[in-house]
Amino acid sequence: MKIYFLSFAALLFSCNANRSSGIDHTHAADTAMKSNRSAENNRFAGVQFAVKYDLSCGMPLSAGLSDTAHYKGKIYGFCSPECMADFKKNAEKLISTKNKK
Repeated sequence: MKIYFLSFAALLFSCNANRSSGIDHTHAADTAMKSNRSAENNRFAGVQFAVKYDLSCGMPLSAGLSDTAHYKGKIYGFCSPECMADFKKNAEKLISTKNKK
């Protein structure tokens, strides 16, 4: 019984020690992710996109860009490589759907 109590006490103490360190790992990771997203979007600064959202999934380009594709003299932005691949397979259909909105 003593071993369980000591193990529990050690675990509890180590958890509290991590909290009292003052380091907010969640905030640090979130800040780094936002910084990376900002740098990624700056990579496309000045690019005039044909639409302001990913035609494959509908996500706003302002939320993050992964890649672009040129199609019939226009530039389209995509949130992921999968969405860009979907666009390349169905470009005419997705563009005509956009024009109906």
